[in-house]
Amino acid sequence: MSAVVDFTFTRPIFSVRQTSDGLGIPFKTAGDYIEKLIQAGLLREITGYTRNRIYQADEIFRAVQGIDLE
Repeated sequence: MSAVVDFTFTRPIFSVRQTSDGLGIPFKTAGDYIEKLIQAGLLREITGYTRNRIYQADEIFRAVQGIDLE
């Protein structure tokens, strides 16, 4: 689970497949962890689809957007 949480910091918008491939964990395991993070209010699904869903870590995304790169 901690690896999935760390993954959200490097990629605040992602799919289950990206998480699975990026961390080298089974697809089902990645999906289970993501579901737990949704239930905890840390992630939300942003597509509305039943397949090929995309998830966003809102607080991390907001923080990244607020960084001034100049």
